[in-house]
Amino acid sequence: MRWRVEAEVVTGKGQFVCASKKCEDRKKLRTWEVNFGYLEQGEKKNALVKCRLCFECSYKLNYHHKRKELTKKKNKKRKKKRKSRSRSRSSSSESDSYRSRKRKAAVDKLEKDKAEKVEADLEAKASNLWSKPAEKEEEKTRDDVLDEFLGDLFL
Repeated sequence: MRWRVEAEVVTGKGQFVCASKKCEDRKKLRTWEVNFGYLEQGEKKNALVKCRLCFECSYKLNYHHKRKELTKKKNKKRKKKRKSRSRSRSSSSESDSYRSRKRKAAVDKLEKDKAEKVEADLEAKASNLWSKPAEKEEEKTRDDVLDEFLGDLFL
């Protein structure tokens, strides 16, 4: 692992493009949480960083040790409760539970589609952000800052 240079940050390397130095994949990126060790003022430090890699580079990263992959967590408890409830009900309620499961599956599919749409919109907005030059603020001189401070102080 290494620090990203400015050009890589601007192009979205490690965020929208595979973080590997030689890879340029943009599709089906997986997010990994990796320990990043570095020296700061002679002191050794560690930080957990997120790394976005394609399938092949993910395999290379995890060759000897399995790293932690970041995924959306699903509630297993809810599924277990649903199964136990459906087993205890009578046969007439089984058809009702089947209908409710079917409705919930349709609702889940709609929510998933909405989430994908929102993610695509965010990605498009983020890519538009990098297409413009950075806006620079004018730096104020010490005199301007002091005058502003005193003006606020006396008002």
